[in-house]
Amino acid sequence: MFELNDCKIRQLRHALARLQRPDRRYVSLAFFTADEVLLLRKTALAQDFRRAQSEIRHKGRTVSQDFDVCFPAPRTGAFDQVATQLETGLFRASVDLPNPPLSEALNLADFAIQHYPVGARGIGIHRDGMRYRQIVVIITLEGASRLFTCADRLGRAKRRIDDRPGRLVLLSANGFAGRSGEDARPLHGVDRVSGGRLSLGFRTAPYPAA
Repeated sequence: MFELNDCKIRQLRHALARLQRPDRRYVSLAFFTADEVLLLRKTALAQDFRRAQSEIRHKGRTVSQDFDVCFPAPRTGAFDQVATQLETGLFRASVDLPNPPLSEALNLADFAIQHYPVGARGIGIHRDGMRYRQIVVIITLEGASRLFTCADRLGRAKRRIDDRPGRLVLLSANGFAGRSGEDARPLHGVDRVSGGRLSLGFRTAPYPAA
């Protein structure tokens, strides 16, 4: 499982080419097999979870959180297999493009598992921190909810991202295709958690604080 072949590299190359278009900050693609999703789901549910902090405050902004979290999640077994597949595959796919959007190899060392109960409020509108470089990976394993992007922190112009189990979601982050600051990172959130939600999130290891 989690094989990295020419077909997978081609899928990732096409996804990165779409993501580096000036107007794109996320892409979604069918990528994982049913057996891979099943293994990841079983492994995720076997982990220990704690209640996430209900609110995160940063620079005068508050983001609500209504889920259980495993963080830092262990990058072992199936988790390490999928992370290695993506690290290797995304960088190889980037190198194949005329203007490679990834300036350096990925290290998806920041790994969290989020488990939302049925009826949870989800997570409020936010951007991933600037310390996370190049790309953010989201893999939903079960449930019914809405992952969305929007135009502003009021939630205007919400657009659903297709993150059904089996799909790979990639978000632009600081440094992707030369982008920087807020423009590099899409505003996004999760709501309408009608059937619960179990998801994996991989981000690059942040640079040490200066």
